[in-house]
Amino acid sequence: MRIKSFIAAGLLAVATVAGVSTAASASAAPQYTAVDTGYYYGTYATLAACSADGASPSTGGYYWECVETWSGYDLYIYY
Repeated sequence: MRIKSFIAAGLLAVATVAGVSTAASASAAPQYTAVDTGYYYGTYATLAACSADGASPSTGGYYWECVETWSGYDLYIYY
């Protein structure tokens, strides 16, 4: 009986650690990144230039987004 209790306690400890590590890595809100869903089109120095290219019919796509980065604004197009 003592061996069964020891095994049950070990399994419970492993399950608890797995649950805590999963809960610790989960965030309250999903993290959204344009890189995962959009196609990178280019980097622009200003938001106005990025928006102008995004709104241009020549870039195509159904939706565009300018994401601020350290080097300016990246334009992502969604098809």
